[in-house]
Amino acid sequence: MTKEAVVLMAKAPAAGLVKTRLCPPLDLRESARLYACMLGDTAAEMSALTRVRRYLFLDPPESVDSLRGTPFSAFEPFPQRGRDLGDRMRDAAAVAFRRGARRVVIVGADCPSLSAGTVRRAFRELSTGASVVFGPSADGGYYLVGLSSPDERLFRGFRWSTAEVLRNAAARCRILSAAFSFLPPGRDVDTWEDLAALWEWARTHARPACPRTRGWITGFFGPGGGGFPGSPERTPGPPRGSRPRRGG
Repeated sequence: MTKEAVVLMAKAPAAGLVKTRLCPPLDLRESARLYACMLGDTAAEMSALTRVRRYLFLDPPESVDSLRGTPFSAFEPFPQRGRDLGDRMRDAAAVAFRRGARRVVIVGADCPSLSAGTVRRAFRELSTGASVVFGPSADGGYYLVGLSSPDERLFRGFRWSTAEVLRNAAARCRILSAAFSFLPPGRDVDTWEDLAALWEWARTHARPACPRTRGWITGFFGPGGGGFPGSPERTPGPPRGSRPRRGG
């Protein structure tokens, strides 16, 4: 029986439920479509892992059976449960450990640059002495966390979605005397600046393949990558007079 498990934390890709901080310049349906592309690509990339159990934890809980077929058929679905992100990750990790895992890696669905190789590296870190592994993200949080035990203290008492999440999590590890390590930095896609960075990343990196996300980028920015469709003279930036909103 495999002793490693990857947990994909995701939301149902419905308009108004996901990536609302990208609106404007996107509208709610565009942001939901982008999220659906990133989710599908992440699921496909994680499906490339061998000898690893795969779990998909969905929010809202009633959407647990909404994603079927490839690439989600490789995952066992569960509803997310908990009051905040920390509670939901703690619950997901506990489920994976109860089902026999000795090493668990939790990832989100909005970091297209996350590769199966990076997750495999996280498992190697956990198997060679690290109790916790973090994948730092540009916003001060983390795009991945790996665990060698279900210690709920690693998820309680944090203010989530702030620039101090990773720093506070590392401090908690020191308090608990839990050995931790870091993977190469990545970037979640939450804001317009993140979306522009994703466009640049897609132009300069061939892997991971993430074909759905790359197709969305081409459709949105145009084949030449110069701006919005129909406006090739524009460079990536918020439309005049608009500012990306916070929250959501």
